[in-house]
Parts: sequence; structure tokens; C-alpha cells
Amino acid sequence: MIKTEQQYKQACAKCSQGAEQLQKHVEALQVRGYADDEIECLTGPTARMLAESRRAIDIYRRLKGKDAQALQELPLNRQLIGLRIYQGISQSRLASILGITRAELAREEKNEYRDLTLERYKKILNAMGVHHIPCYVPGDWEAVEDARKKLKRAAGQGSILIIG
Repeated sequence: MIKTEQQYKQACAKCSQGAEQLQKHVEALQVRGYADDEIECLTGPTARMLAESRRAIDIYRRLKGKDAQALQELPLNRQLIGLRIYQGISQSRLASILGITRAELAREEKNEYRDLTLERYKKILNAMGVHHIPCYVPGDWEAVEDARKKLKRAAGQGSILIIG
């Protein structure tokens, strides 16, 4: 997953270069007389890696463009990174709010929050100004009322809400 503008620019350049190289390779194999299925077998892994890079570039562009649907396409651990990008918050700024160094946050994001706890998840969301309202089992009326109060407060502040 692309996490910074610098990574995005590098990925775009590599993707463009890789597409050109792949096309030249395919053309060279055609000149040598390889059949289409043979060419596909020989270039398939490269084509799939290129497609994955294009997908990562597309997701990053969509997040920067405020496309909330892009967030839904990511697994939970990557949604935290995507949400930061979506909101236009730099790693440095989020790290500062969390009271950690940018290097620590970059390491957490590089590992895609592998050891994420619920407490840490909520702390990161709160640092980004996002409120998490957990779903409750039917019959837990006290918790439902608490959730309603949180929703009213958050809606009044224009906050982003995650309900789930």
C-alpha cells in the first residue's frame, strides 16, 4: 500500500517504466515467434505485479480525492492508513498528535499495524478526529443510549464516524 506522496511518485514512475519494459519484452517474444499463450506464461508474473502496482496507485489517488468507497475496499489495518491519507494528514502531523516520532509511526504503518490493539485503534482514530461507535447486541439498552449520545455529539461537530 502506498502511504506517502513520495511513495506515490516513485510507484507512478516505476509503473510507467515497467509497462514500457513489459511491452518491449512482449514484442521481442513475438518477433522470436512465441505463441500468445507462451508469451502470457513468460510475462504473466510481471503483468500481475504491474496490475497490483496500478491498483495501489489507483487506491492512493482515490483516497487523496476523498473517495470514501476506496476505504471500504481495504482491510481494517490498512483502513487506518487510508483514513490518514483520505483526511490529508501527514505521518509527521499524526505522529505529533499521538506523541510519538514520525519514524515510529512510519514503522507502524510499514508493518500495517500488525499488532494493533483496540485501545491503540481508538487512540489513532481519535487523533484523526474520527469517532468509533461500536455495534451492540440487541437488548443492551444502556449501551445503545450511550451510542445515540455519541452520535448526536459527533454529528453536531461535523466529525467522521465509524460505526461497527
